[in-house]
Parts: sequence; C-alpha cells; structure tokens
Amino acid sequence: MCSVAGNEQCYCPECHRTTVVVVDHATGDTICTECALVLEERYIDETSEWRTFSDAGSGEDRDPNRVGGCSDPFLSHAELGTVVAPAKRQAKDTAAAASPPHVRVDSKSGQDSSLAVAFRAISDMADRLQLVATIRDRAKELFKKMEEAKLCARVRNRDAAYAACLHIACRNEGNPRTLKELASVMRDCQDKKEIGRMERIIRRHLGEEAGTAMEMGVVRAADYMSRFGSRLGMGKPEVREAQRAAQTLEDKLDVRRNPESIAAAIIYMVVQRAGAQTSARDVSKASGVAEATIKEACKELSQHEELLFSS
Repeated sequence: MCSVAGNEQCYCPECHRTTVVVVDHATGDTICTECALVLEERYIDETSEWRTFSDAGSGEDRDPNRVGGCSDPFLSHAELGTVVAPAKRQAKDTAAAASPPHVRVDSKSGQDSSLAVAFRAISDMADRLQLVATIRDRAKELFKKMEEAKLCARVRNRDAAYAACLHIACRNEGNPRTLKELASVMRDCQDKKEIGRMERIIRRHLGEEAGTAMEMGVVRAADYMSRFGSRLGMGKPEVREAQRAAQTLEDKLDVRRNPESIAAAIIYMVVQRAGAQTSARDVSKASGVAEATIKEACKELSQHEELLFSS
C-alpha cells in the first residue's frame, strides 16, 4: 500500500526536477509519482507517535502536549514544543477531517531556526547533485561551525556558503564536484568565483577549529572519470582505460593543469581512440570544462599518448 508522504517532494534525477513522492509501506521505497523511479529504499518513519497524556481520551481538558526529540543531530540545542489543536477546532474545517491533527512547532532558539533553513537548503542542493548522505552531513557540520564562529554575518550570498561547504565535503569524501556543478544548483547568483571566495574564508578562519572537516582531500583526475563517462554513455572498459591513463599521468608525468581539465582531455582521447562520434563539445557539456581548454589539454597530452595508453 502506497501513500503520499504528506505531499513531500524530492528531486528526481530522472525527471530532472522536484516531484511529489509516495512511500510504499510494504517495501519501504520512496517512489517518484511521475516516472516511478525508486528514489530511496528502506524508508524509516522517524516521527513520534501520537499519544494522549490524559485519562479522559475525548474530554475537553485532555492534555494535547507532547515532547519530541530533534530529528537532526546538528540541531541538538533546539528546544521544541509541540501542541495538538483541540478536536473541535479541527472539525470546523472540513479539510482537516482527512488530515492529521494540526501541529504547531515553536522553536525557542533563533540560531537553530537559522540553521534549520540552511540545512534544508544544503540537503536540497545535495539531492540535486545526487550526493550521498555522508557528504551532505559533512557539509552541515561545516556550516554549523561557520555559524558558531560568527562567519555567516560576513556572507553576502548564503547559497555560495552552502555550495562551498558541499564542495569541501565532496573533496573530503573522495567524490569531488567541479565549481561549475556546484554553481548550477545555486538558486540566485550562479557564480563560481563567489563559491571560491567563500572557500578561502572558511580555510582562513576555520582551518584549525574545523579539524577533520577542513582536511582537504587531494583531488585527482581519475576521481571524475566515472561521472563524466556515465554522462557520455561510455562503457565500463572505456572508463577503466581512462582511469588507468589518469593514474599513469599522475605517476610518471608532471602536467600543470587542474584535474577536471585533465579528466576531460583523457576522456576525449579515449572516445576518439575508440572511434566514437563524440565531439569535444559533447565532452565539454558532460564535464563543464570549456571546449577550447579540452583541445589545448589534448594537444599537450598527445605527446605522451603512447605512454598513457600503453597497457
């Protein structure tokens, strides 16, 4: 039996937009209502059960109050109180008869209220980039440290701060994303430079306090191969060949280019060697690297083609 999860909406990678989802209670699957893609498996309902705290279950003076723990571990300082509206008030609204009891949640902490808004934005951006929960949670942890250090007062574009936290978290978890990818999920100003500026502020002010959250992982060209190759429809053998070439380049050559450009150039060389009808423009769209940059990098790497693809 499926039910709409309170008109809950999630980003569907198949529909490429936010859609209404339903929960299959038999299997625990969260399913897109438009394309039937399973977005999440083994759904667990973490909400508290409705309880009556008075002996007179239907009396006028029954106690509608209950206490529920904070579901987000990064909002542990929130003091939340929940109140269920009286049954007579609900009965006045015909629509309320088919709805759960009205709930009002009062947050006594302005800081946690601000964090809750930020965490929802970070989660939305992570979903649109199809990032795993560990990356999302690492980004939340880092943003909370920014809030505690009073850095958010200096932020001109909060979306850029969210994107910077996600960018750092992706590198920490060995699953990097390009600045262009991060900028694409910003709501207002999609500016890569603003994300970079926020990263520099985070490094400068939270380098020691953030601990492991600021231990920036080393990004390699091979880290991008699977994702770029998937977007181009490359097969596993071609992706593995590109990864081997990237590893050989790292071990034996000294090419002064950023990892995204190297990855895009190697992928373009692989598809050309395979005789595929894939243009530099196609690789540019899949990788976010400029077409001219790809061609320049290919020209530089072609001098070492025999070494890169010898195995």
